[in-house]
Amino acid sequence: MRRFFVSVTALAIFFAAPSVAAQYSSTNYQTNELFFGTGGDLDASSTNYKAQTAAGGLAVGSTSSANYQAFSGFLTPNEPFLEMSINTSTVNLGDLDAASTKTGTANFHVRAYLDSGYTVQTMSQPPTVTGTTATLAPMTTLGSSSVGTEQFGINLRANTSPATFGADPVPLPDSSFATGQAATGYNTANQYKYAVGDVIAQTSVNGWGMTVYTLSYIANIAELSEAGQYIMIQDLVVVATY
Repeated sequence: MRRFFVSVTALAIFFAAPSVAAQYSSTNYQTNELFFGTGGDLDASSTNYKAQTAAGGLAVGSTSSANYQAFSGFLTPNEPFLEMSINTSTVNLGDLDAASTKTGTANFHVRAYLDSGYTVQTMSQPPTVTGTTATLAPMTTLGSSSVGTEQFGINLRANTSPATFGADPVPLPDSSFATGQAATGYNTANQYKYAVGDVIAQTSVNGWGMTVYTLSYIANIAELSEAGQYIMIQDLVVVATY
């Protein structure tokens, strides 16, 4: 009997951001954000609710050039940040057999503001049989599922083969804000790959907002594949550039 489990964890690496100073200051006063409009409130709250409000803003959204980038609107913090969260802790593909492909999914998201791009890498070895050094053969080159051939691969797309599973990256609130996408090698539906250190997701343009990613896993074994429980602790690393 061959059982398969994947546990997904996150390890975030942050690069130092540029220092941030008040945009307008004098000997006695300074402001970190300047707003032209009717007004607003950064902390409108009651016992059960809290809100930030603005009225009469003259502009909203982003603008950029080769050397500069600006975000307009009342609620525009002046400090960049990067956040990654794993939304699925364990993936159980069940009992593997040489007559069928097992599939599974896990979700994570990356939220960014004022960054010039980020990458998400997978840093873990492929699934290993507990108590041994035997591993499930990773698909180091892009390919499709092949029943009866030992394979382990992933992508970040909605798939229809070997089953209907997975999902394309979802930008929130929409693609005009969040620009995350599956990376080359992991962005083709029904094609899978796995290599330690590979970039699996990225954004190459200025980004803000949040992108939700779905990891789609496939696992195949051969008749002579090692028996036992296959386990993988998958470490994902997000790196920002500013």
